[in-house]
Amino acid sequence: MAKRFFYSWQFLFGCLLFTCVAACKKENAIIVGRVELAMLDSVNKLRATGCTCGTVFMPPAKKLMWNYNLAIAAQVHALDMNNNNYFDHISPTGTSPIQRAIAAGYTGQYIGENIAKGYTTIGQVMQAWKKSDDHCKAMMDTLYVEMGAYSYNGYWVQEFGR
Repeated sequence: MAKRFFYSWQFLFGCLLFTCVAACKKENAIIVGRVELAMLDSVNKLRATGCTCGTVFMPPAKKLMWNYNLAIAAQVHALDMNNNNYFDHISPTGTSPIQRAIAAGYTGQYIGENIAKGYTTIGQVMQAWKKSDDHCKAMMDTLYVEMGAYSYNGYWVQEFGR
């Protein structure tokens, strides 16, 4: 019995190691750093207190959870906007936020996206999004339960989903 347990454990360890190596390949990697997690924290603090978006008060909302696949979609979009010198929700090749999320492996039903350009800090970009009715409402929307984000070279992307 002890030998069978030992071999089962070795098999499981081998599977885990293989999965990690496959998932950790450079082309599959996303760096989730302080900025991205601080952005999630900033949105959750806003949601915890509620805020006025334009003339509409948005009451407190549940905390968003980090979603790796939405973060990949955000990373892809931020890098694409930087590399191809554009600023839009739709890429020059016609890719939409929902298409990017699906391509990144997201299986949720709803997608929302905030983008910004030219800000150097989370405080600056969050302030700008709070002043914009639609961006503010996206951050406060109770429909969304998950978020991924990415910032690169002055491009900021938040992806929301459910």
